[in-house]
Amino acid sequence: MHKREATFLDRIWRDTFGLVPPSTRIIRSPARNLWRDIFDGLADAVIAVDGQLNPIAINPAAETMLGVSQLGRTLFANIVRHNDWLSRMLRTCIDTGQNLGDPDAAFNIGPRAVTVRAEISPLAGADGQIGGAIIMLHDLSHQRSAEHAVEGPGQLRLSPAGLAHEVKNPLTGIKGAAELLATLHPEDKRARQYCDVIMEGVDRIASLVEQVLAVSAPRRVRQDEVNIHKVIHQAMRTAGLFPKPPPEIIVEQEFDPSLPEVIGDEPALERVIVNLVRNGLEAMDNRGKLRIRTRMETEFRLAAEGKRRQFLRIEVVDSGRGMTQGELDQLFTPFFTTKPAGTGLGLVLSQRVIALHGGKLWAERGGFEGPETSTNPEARSRGMSFKVTLPVKGQA
Repeated sequence: MHKREATFLDRIWRDTFGLVPPSTRIIRSPARNLWRDIFDGLADAVIAVDGQLNPIAINPAAETMLGVSQLGRTLFANIVRHNDWLSRMLRTCIDTGQNLGDPDAAFNIGPRAVTVRAEISPLAGADGQIGGAIIMLHDLSHQRSAEHAVEGPGQLRLSPAGLAHEVKNPLTGIKGAAELLATLHPEDKRARQYCDVIMEGVDRIASLVEQVLAVSAPRRVRQDEVNIHKVIHQAMRTAGLFPKPPPEIIVEQEFDPSLPEVIGDEPALERVIVNLVRNGLEAMDNRGKLRIRTRMETEFRLAAEGKRRQFLRIEVVDSGRGMTQGELDQLFTPFFTTKPAGTGLGLVLSQRVIALHGGKLWAERGGFEGPETSTNPEARSRGMSFKVTLPVKGQA
């Protein structure tokens, strides 16, 4: 725990809530809506608490990290109780007015722990008296998982970017040599077969390196108006399901045509949907039912200053074998996969992309009805349901 310099978040809270950091003059900005939008658009989790450590505001990134749509007093008290470092920093910050930080903290959220970089800033009223604190948490779990995966003997660490450089250079030579060998022995079927195996392996390694970089590197998403049904249809086309799926696959489309647009990165959202659809097809061995549904969420979420945000939902449901509870618990862990040829990074990257849009991606067991005669409740529901929520455009 150490002191740190004040950040631009002080300005956000000053202009949005009429609260200012100590030794900062009061400025009544006419751009409060802009600062609220910035607050809601931050990729880092931000929570504001009063002097009694009761939550008074939370941004969408914090909702995603905590897995809640509203942060109540009891839930936050439980979080503080299970994170002694957070309790100490909050009390010190409020008592002394210091800006505090921890570059590597284990943030316990129920049964799981997230590695975060934490920053705590004092929150003061117009009279200059400290009345609370601002908590800012940057999720380091994806970055740390990628780093740990490339640790070698003696705990020698290599950054993902350095690993990519060292791996991709020889890959180019290996692939070129395999292609040359194939041309030197055009009539030898076994030689061509071995060359094909080499080139496929090279392509797989190169793809894995790119995914590691995508998960570990900082990322920004575009801010365009996006029609989510256009994104879904393009993803289905890429997966070979649109305009007409193969005869072995039944696609059920339940779309709400009245859905408003979302603000985001259309290519990135398309890649997420493609990943979910392909995962569903592979889980069914390309034979069965796939349901894609869109609708508005029935509940609003509260963000800064009681601001209401409404979300739309996308569901991709397959009729495959499903997962055990143990597999589901590890589903979004880097490098965990249930597929023989999987890398375990597709869902991790997809979840990160959705979080950067202020939304949430999660999975649930079941989705399609199984045999009604079964006495086992789990056997009466099969497959998996992947669900995505995204904030809609034009929130007041």
